[in-house]
Amino acid sequence: MAQHRLNDQLKEHLRLDDGEEDTSLSFYLTAATNYVRNATVGEDDYLIVLLAGILFEYRVEKNIDQALNALSPFIIQADMARDEEDGT
Repeated sequence: MAQHRLNDQLKEHLRLDDGEEDTSLSFYLTAATNYVRNATVGEDDYLIVLLAGILFEYRVEKNIDQALNALSPFIIQADMARDEEDGT
């Protein structure tokens, strides 16, 4: 259910029509989910959709490392916000 919701959010983010790229989008969502899980304490839908969009847009580009590095402030901020919510 969550994967379907994220898939819909990613399609909206990328402005894709229904049915377009469904198979590859699930691959990018899975990769993004794993990346965010490993980079933070939990899952953040916003970061997952943002990262999946980057993976989709830069899938054949050499500049993907720059795009992923641009996400670092968002990942740090999400972790800090989660720590504040947890009281640590």
